[in-house]
Amino acid sequence: MKLGILGTGMIVREFLPWLTGADSPFTVQCICSTQRSAEAAGKLCEQYSIPQHTTNYFELLQDVDVVYLAVPNNQHARYAKVAIEAGKHVIVEKPMAINALQAEELANLARRRKVFLFEAMTTQYLENYNKIRELLPRVGKVKLVQCNFSQYSSRYDAFCAGETPVSFDPARGGGALMDLNVYNISYIVGLFGEPNQAKYTANMERGIDTSGILTMDYSGFKAVSIAAKDCAAPARYIIQGTKGYILQKSTANCCGGITFHPNEGKEEHYNLNGGRPRQAAEFEAFARALESGDQELCGRMQDTTIAVSRVLTVARRNAGIRFPCDH
Repeated sequence: MKLGILGTGMIVREFLPWLTGADSPFTVQCICSTQRSAEAAGKLCEQYSIPQHTTNYFELLQDVDVVYLAVPNNQHARYAKVAIEAGKHVIVEKPMAINALQAEELANLARRRKVFLFEAMTTQYLENYNKIRELLPRVGKVKLVQCNFSQYSSRYDAFCAGETPVSFDPARGGGALMDLNVYNISYIVGLFGEPNQAKYTANMERGIDTSGILTMDYSGFKAVSIAAKDCAAPARYIIQGTKGYILQKSTANCCGGITFHPNEGKEEHYNLNGGRPRQAAEFEAFARALESGDQELCGRMQDTTIAVSRVLTVARRNAGIRFPCDH
């Protein structure tokens, strides 16, 4: 299947070596960029032997079967809608849309047009995450879930100096919740479903959350999700139950090695992801679903994406975070 990429940012550069390699299930046909990024896109095409570069999105859509969208958050829904209307399958970087309404509209449109729509949420497809799901019954009755994804952003100093980088720009759907905490929320919702309630308390600067704490209430247990772009801390993911706990010391997007600590008996260690790029598992899953027509997987993943989007939407409302593109 021919894949077209919209965007030239860090995430694209991270997985292009694998995506254009021998193990990739896709053939990367084209990169579409803005005029400003045209030179960078041309160099990427040359470096990875990608046949075509364009600055015209409609030209990209002419020559591919699947579109991968790696643009700022506020542009996800816009470009996804155009691709779906053109009958193309779509893979969208997280979050799929800026709010729950947009996410639901995209999923409904994809179903009507009979195309696949996936959110590129690496966590959901990694083997270690599947292992956590397998281990969950062994922790007993879950009581507490803790997630912390905190990284001091390389752009935070510029933000403090008065600049507005994309990841801190309300107009482009930035902030710690949408950039980092979305991984934590997907991690939790993918395991336990949508919470009964969610509340977000954020450190706000110039109308955007630079860090914050999200609490989610489930029947019988509580989940706390921390994310920060203005300070750093070790990643910790802990699921505590009446018979033991599960511990990860890596961020949710990588979902690294797992340790299961039973109340009685020896601790157990697992790391099943292998040494591949974290995006490999999800792109392979997308390709299998497309080739086999696996609408069940697509629908299940869309349900998780929409549930996460509802949490994000409520959380932003709690903290008073307003994006122009909400309307």
